[in-house]
Amino acid sequence: MELSTYEIKKRQHEKELKSFKNKLGPNTVWFNSLVETKQFDILFLWKKLKKSNKLTKPEWTEKLKRVPIDPNRPWGRTTLKKVKILKHPPSLKHFIKKMMSYRRFQPKIQNIRNTTITLLLNEEK
Repeated sequence: MELSTYEIKKRQHEKELKSFKNKLGPNTVWFNSLVETKQFDILFLWKKLKKSNKLTKPEWTEKLKRVPIDPNRPWGRTTLKKVKILKHPPSLKHFIKKMMSYRRFQPKIQNIRNTTITLLLNEEK
């Protein structure tokens, strides 16, 4: 019996999620306490970031930024100015820290407790 493309993709994403969980290190409790859809959201955001940012070393780039005309009135009129910014290659550590700060990816405390307990019980075996 041949698998459908839907089933093949589903299994592929589950494997990717499992390998992503293994890379998290000390943040596994936070990640496992999230709902599965949120876990997949983070996985796909990471994949998207890696695909869009192909840098291998830090690089200076110019970016347009709104700067106030009068520094005494930052709420007043602004102009666009080019500013040099240092862009870094994608880092899983910094990406996870950023995701943890988003309110969208804040798990319930009860889920964190349950996940911690299950991880501790699995380590004892």
